[in-house]
Amino acid sequence: MNENIEFLQLKLKDYQRFIVTLLILSSYLYMGAIINTYIQPSSDGNALFNLSFTITIVAMFFFYKKHRIKKKLEDNERV
Repeated sequence: MNENIEFLQLKLKDYQRFIVTLLILSSYLYMGAIINTYIQPSSDGNALFNLSFTITIVAMFFFYKKHRIKKKLEDNERV
Protein backbone atom coordinates (compact mmCIF):
# COMPACT_ATOMS: atom_id res chain seq x y z
CA MET A 1 0.00 0.00 0.00
CA ASN A 2 2.88 2.34 0.80
CA GLU A 3 4.35 1.80 -2.68
CA ASN A 4 1.03 2.78 -4.20
CA ILE A 5 0.97 6.03 -2.22
CA GLU A 6 4.53 6.86 -3.28
CA PHE A 7 3.64 6.11 -6.90
CA LEU A 8 0.61 8.40 -6.70
CA GLN A 9 2.70 11.17 -5.13
CA LEU A 10 5.25 10.91 -7.93
CA LYS A 11 2.47 10.93 -10.49
CA LEU A 12 0.98 14.01 -8.84
CA LYS A 13 4.30 15.85 -9.13
CA ASP A 14 4.61 14.82 -12.77
CA TYR A 15 1.14 16.11 -13.55
CA GLN A 16 1.94 19.41 -11.86
CA ARG A 17 5.04 19.74 -14.05
CA PHE A 18 3.06 18.86 -17.16
CA ILE A 19 0.42 21.47 -16.33
CA VAL A 20 2.96 24.25 -15.79
CA THR A 21 4.91 23.33 -18.92
CA LEU A 22 1.81 23.14 -21.09
CA LEU A 23 0.47 26.45 -19.82
CA ILE A 24 3.81 28.17 -20.51
CA LEU A 25 3.89 26.67 -24.01
CA SER A 26 0.30 27.71 -24.60
CA SER A 27 1.02 31.28 -23.54
CA TYR A 28 4.03 31.46 -25.88
CA LEU A 29 1.94 30.16 -28.77
CA TYR A 30 -0.83 32.62 -27.94
CA MET A 31 1.62 35.53 -27.94
CA GLY A 32 3.04 34.27 -31.22
CA ALA A 33 -0.48 34.16 -32.65
CA ILE A 34 -1.11 37.73 -31.57
CA ILE A 35 2.16 38.88 -33.11
CA ASN A 36 1.44 36.99 -36.34
CA THR A 37 -2.12 38.27 -36.55
CA TYR A 38 -1.92 41.90 -35.49
CA ILE A 39 1.69 43.15 -35.53
CA GLN A 40 3.03 41.34 -38.59
CA PRO A 41 -0.05 40.08 -40.45
CA SER A 42 0.28 36.55 -41.79
CA SER A 43 -1.93 33.52 -42.23
CA ASP A 44 -0.32 31.47 -39.42
CA GLY A 45 -2.19 33.25 -36.65
CA ASN A 46 -5.30 31.04 -36.75
CA ALA A 47 -3.27 27.85 -36.54
CA LEU A 48 -1.37 29.17 -33.53
CA PHE A 49 -4.61 30.23 -31.81
CA ASN A 50 -6.05 26.75 -32.34
CA LEU A 51 -2.88 25.05 -31.15
CA SER A 52 -2.77 27.26 -28.08
CA PHE A 53 -6.39 26.41 -27.28
CA THR A 54 -5.76 22.69 -27.77
CA ILE A 55 -2.75 22.73 -25.46
CA THR A 56 -4.81 24.56 -22.84
CA ILE A 57 -7.46 21.83 -23.07
CA VAL A 58 -4.76 19.17 -22.56
CA ALA A 59 -3.48 21.08 -19.52
CA MET A 60 -7.02 21.13 -18.14
CA PHE A 61 -7.19 17.34 -18.62
CA PHE A 62 -3.99 16.93 -16.60
CA PHE A 63 -5.41 19.27 -13.96
CA TYR A 64 -8.46 17.03 -13.69
CA LYS A 65 -6.27 13.93 -13.39
CA LYS A 66 -4.15 15.70 -10.75
CA HIS A 67 -7.27 16.57 -8.80
CA ARG A 68 -8.44 12.94 -8.83
CA ILE A 69 -5.05 11.68 -7.64
CA LYS A 70 -4.98 14.29 -4.89
CA LYS A 71 -8.43 13.16 -3.78
CA LYS A 72 -7.24 9.50 -3.72
CA LEU A 73 -4.27 10.46 -1.58
CA GLU A 74 -6.48 12.34 0.85
CA ASP A 75 -8.82 9.35 1.07
CA ASN A 76 -5.86 7.04 1.77
CA GLU A 77 -4.63 9.33 4.55
CA ARG A 78 -8.01 9.20 6.27
CA VAL A 79 -8.08 5.40 6.33
